[in-house]
Amino acid sequence: MLSIDLGRLARDGTAEIEAAVPADDPLWTDTDLRPGGALEVRVQAQQAGDDVVVRGRFRGTLEMECRRCLTPLEVPVEGELSLLYRPPDAEAYEDAYVLPARGAELDLGEALWEHLLLVAPRFPLCREDCKGLCPRCGKDLNEGPCGCAVEEADERWAPLRELKGD
Repeated sequence: MLSIDLGRLARDGTAEIEAAVPADDPLWTDTDLRPGGALEVRVQAQQAGDDVVVRGRFRGTLEMECRRCLTPLEVPVEGELSLLYRPPDAEAYEDAYVLPARGAELDLGEALWEHLLLVAPRFPLCREDCKGLCPRCGKDLNEGPCGCAVEEADERWAPLRELKGD
C-alpha cells in the first residue's frame, strides 16, 4: 500500500516515498488493468498550510491484448503525479482530493490508479499495420489469408457506392 504518514509530514514538512507497487497489491483488485510487474512510484509530499501537495512519477508495464488480433502485449506506461489534498472542511476544488478526517496516513492508491487509467492506452495494437482476425473463421490475418470466400457486396448499396465513386 502506498501511503504517507501525516504525522511525520506535519513534523518534517516534507516526505519522500520511493516504492514498488507489486502486481498482487489490492490497488489492482477492482480494475481491468493487469500489471506486468511492479509499478515503480517516486513521490515527494509537502505540507502547504492545511493542504498536502504530492508530486512525483510512476513507471511500469501493463499486460494487455492487441485490439485487432488479441495478441498478448506488455505495454509500458509512465506518468507524472501532481496531487492536491485538502481538509474535508476546506473549500472544494475540482481536481483536489480530500484528506482523511482523522487519519494518520494518506493513501495515494486511488489517485495513482486514476492517473494510471489516464495514461494506459485504450486501444493497444501489436503493430500499426495489424490486420486483425477474420470475422468469419477467426484466423489471425497477420499470418496470411484465411481462405474464406469473399462475399459480393449487397447490391442495395450500389447507389451509395456510385455517389462515393467506387
